[in-house]
Amino acid sequence: MYFLIDCVLAAVYHADNIVEVHIPGDNVSSRQETPQYWGLLFILVGPPGVGKNAIMNTVMGRLADLHQVATATTRSMRPNEEQGREHLFLNREAFQQMIDRDELVEWQTVHEHLYGTPRASVESAIMHEADVIADIEVLGATYLHSMYPHNVIRVFIQPPSVEELINRMSKRGETQEAIELRMRRVDMEMAYAPQCDYLITNVDLEASSEILYSIVLAERSKRAVLQLRAKKNSLEPFAV
Repeated sequence: MYFLIDCVLAAVYHADNIVEVHIPGDNVSSRQETPQYWGLLFILVGPPGVGKNAIMNTVMGRLADLHQVATATTRSMRPNEEQGREHLFLNREAFQQMIDRDELVEWQTVHEHLYGTPRASVESAIMHEADVIADIEVLGATYLHSMYPHNVIRVFIQPPSVEELINRMSKRGETQEAIELRMRRVDMEMAYAPQCDYLITNVDLEASSEILYSIVLAERSKRAVLQLRAKKNSLEPFAV
């Protein structure tokens, strides 16, 4: 696990120090999921502008019991976003307070903005068998998977082409300067795809959403089988 994290960090720092990541170093093993915790965290990973949130929102519209984890960030709110839905939009002082209180599982700096995953939201969902979904950066996804390997499902969303990715970022109002800055991360982000559990090429929103919907159902079905096996194993010593 640490080797994978080191590899990703090396790729990031090589890319002109675009990203700084901060993760706790001594509590990974103590916080890993134990078999009785069955909640699933679906993490969508991929370059900005690839359509992660559109796919996520479509699937959540079909599954009333799948909820988004609002990750913390210091970036500005976009016109189509709401406070506490996609993100907890914070100033740097409030974000630092969350760090100081150990309220973030991981946090990182991306393009001068801070991003982090609230610990309580993730761990409460896992412990209460509540399935959640989030759009999380590559480094955060790596660390969350290392902490909760039996609960985290990583789904990589890739564009049909780099040209189309640039076009989508332009359509959502990104400036040319912002697009150029984001494109400096694309190679590193695309290289992460083989580490994920599933891959979706987002050519069409409806088709991509259907694939993600099927993934959620499949993982829930797999969980049900594992729960049956766990129950059977716990009863076996008492079988006649």
